[in-house]
Formats: sequence, C-alpha cells, structure tokens
Amino acid sequence: MNMTLDQKIGQMIMAGFSSDVLDDHAARIIKDYKIGNIVLFSRNVRSVNGLARLCSEIQKAAISSSGMPAFISMDQEGGMVTRIQNGATFFPGNMAFSAAGLEGSTEIEGKLEGEELRAMGINVDLAPVLDVNNNPDNPVIGVRSYGDDKEVVAKLGTDFIKGLQRSGVMATAKHFPGHGDTSVDSHLDLPCINHSLNRLNSIEFYPFRKAIESGVDAVMSAHVLFPAIEKDKLPATLSCKVLTDLLREQMNFNGIVMTDCMEMEAIKNYFGTAKAAVMAVKAGADIICISSSMNLQIESVCAIKQAVLYGEIPESRIDDSVNRIIKMKRKYGLFDNPYPDMEKAPCVVGSESNLKFAQNVSEKS
Repeated sequence: MNMTLDQKIGQMIMAGFSSDVLDDHAARIIKDYKIGNIVLFSRNVRSVNGLARLCSEIQKAAISSSGMPAFISMDQEGGMVTRIQNGATFFPGNMAFSAAGLEGSTEIEGKLEGEELRAMGINVDLAPVLDVNNNPDNPVIGVRSYGDDKEVVAKLGTDFIKGLQRSGVMATAKHFPGHGDTSVDSHLDLPCINHSLNRLNSIEFYPFRKAIESGVDAVMSAHVLFPAIEKDKLPATLSCKVLTDLLREQMNFNGIVMTDCMEMEAIKNYFGTAKAAVMAVKAGADIICISSSMNLQIESVCAIKQAVLYGEIPESRIDDSVNRIIKMKRKYGLFDNPYPDMEKAPCVVGSESNLKFAQNVSEKS
C-alpha cells in the first residue's frame, strides 16, 4: 500500500465542520491531517447548489491532499432527521413509511433519495435506523424506527438499503447492535441494555443480520452497554467482543464499521474522545466519526498515530481498515467521478414526481 501512515489514518476519520463553505477548519484538517471523509449537517447546507459546490470543493481538497476521493456523508433519514430541509425532497420518517403500508415503498424511497443525494455530491447516507422501537420511553429513536416489529423493521430497512445502494449511495445500518430498548439518549449519557443474549439474538440483532445478508456496505455502532456480550463496561463502539467477535466473525460482516459520533457524551464524558478513538480502532472500527471539534479531530488523529508508532496498534490493523475503505470507494465509483452532477441536480433534486411520491406516503400514513 503506497500511502504514508498519516494518509492511512486520515482515511479512517470522518470529520465535520460548521460552515456552508470549505472554511479554514475543513481545509486545514484535509490538507495538514489528511482527513479522508467528511460528515455534513444542516449547518453546512445553504441551498442545493451551495451544497453541490461544497461537495465539489471537499473532493478537490481531498484528492489534492492524499490522492483519494472522500466519502461525504449525511444523516438523511427522512422525517425528523433530515439535514437538507429546503430544495430536496422531504421524505417522511421511517415510522410513517411503516404506517403507510405501501408495498415496496422504502425501496423506491432509497432509490429516489440516493439519486438526489448523489446528484448533490453526497455518497454515503447514514441511514437506515434498524433499531427495533420496543421501549416507549426511548428519548432518541422513537419515530426514527420502522416500529416495534422486528420483521417489519428488517423488511423495510433492507428494501431501503437496496434502493439507496443501487443509486450509487452507500447505506449505513445503525445503531448496532440496537439502540431501541433504551430510556437514555447516548448523546447525553451512557445507556445500558440488560437483556440476555437469547433475547438480543431474537430481536435486536435480527434486522442487522437481515441487512448484512442483503448486502449492506456499512454498519454504525451504538454507544450503548450490552453486559450480556461485553462484561467490561465498554459500549459497543469500544468493544472488540461486539465489533469484531459478533459483527465481523459471527455475523460475517465484511463492509465498513463506522462509529457514531465520538463527541457524544456517552463517549466523551466516560472515556474522552481521543482515547476512545484508539479504543474503537482496536475494537475493530474502520471509520471514526468526530463531527464538530477541530481540536478533538486533531487529538484523535495524533492519538491513533502514537498508538501505531508505540506498537499498541499494529500497522497491519490500520491497513485492514484502509483496504476496506478504498475498496468501497472504488465500488461506489468515487475514483471514476466523485463530483456532484451539476447538470442533473436541478432535474432530479426535489423533482415533482419525487415530491408526489413523498406526499402520497405521508397521506397514507
């Protein structure tokens, strides 16, 4: 692999910044720290054209810095978690699709949403949520889930994945191994799911297993404790037993393992973002998501590099992840053309037929 250690580590980071243009923060982490992937939020979106220009600038900067195109991701789940609020089609949320009961509707949604995202330069959707919503006190999942029936969650989720990935956008099944039965939001604290392994196998794991069987290319970890799997009070994101033993070896997942944001309080408060970034890599994560703080992004890159240089993480472990990431970037055509389609975007994004489809699902729900 003809890459420096800095370039390799940069491929394993997904970083965010606060501007709707390529600001000094974004330019610096890409140029100086070789960050190879970017996550965007509503704060980065001024307009459809503005987003497309931003994605184009990100790709130019990434390719100039490391010779590699970037994964550019976004939580475009539909419903309450929709980052592009204006201009693009606003799809209903997962529970609305479930309530509407229209056969094949989530596969159509995935295809249409993927075409819109790719036209604007987004090549990874941090969706679908495959958590089974079996706790009415859950403060963070709720209507983001397809419901409390594991079969429905699995069917609608895998259909969405097929549609999205067919349109050239990588899907991300989340939050593994399940964030549905918590009464605590991991953005604010560290939740715990105390169920037995039999129960987890039967319900929580089921939609993820089906997604893996149907070919999902990325899985995002949950910052949740699962004492039945991991005895050492480590959340799934930091647990080798969850990410490697369970997800890789038992479930035969060969795609990209991505962390949820490492600035969430469940991680930052209990472990510290930079220290946890090293722990996540050791546990088996391929891409570490740090969505806001430049200082924490830089600290995490430096901590991973130190861990490699001091022999705490073998460089072969880094190579495994980088090979997977590059393979996926090739699969999604990013080496051929990573850029937005500025001619196609006005015709596809927020088109009348897409809006009509979303409206129909909304009314049926």
